[in-house]
Amino acid sequence: MKKKVDPFLLIVTMEECGELIQACSKLYRHGNKKTERKMVSEEVGDVLAMITLLEEAGIVDLERANKKRLARELKHRGMINGKMDKRK
Repeated sequence: MKKKVDPFLLIVTMEECGELIQACSKLYRHGNKKTERKMVSEEVGDVLAMITLLEEAGIVDLERANKKRLARELKHRGMINGKMDKRK
């Protein structure tokens, strides 16, 4: 039997992700200012908290998520260092 997903947990996670998107947008638009960097850091903290709660609720498999994270980091480090074609 599947465990029921708490809609409140999902809604708050969506809201926190949206706030991180907004903070990233402000950092991009307003430049690399201390205030904008602080906001991005705080929103990342909120998203990380929600990831922990999703894992505790059995919604997220952190082992799978970490495998994906490592693959994404390798891809983007290559793009940042100019070692990879950005279209791939």
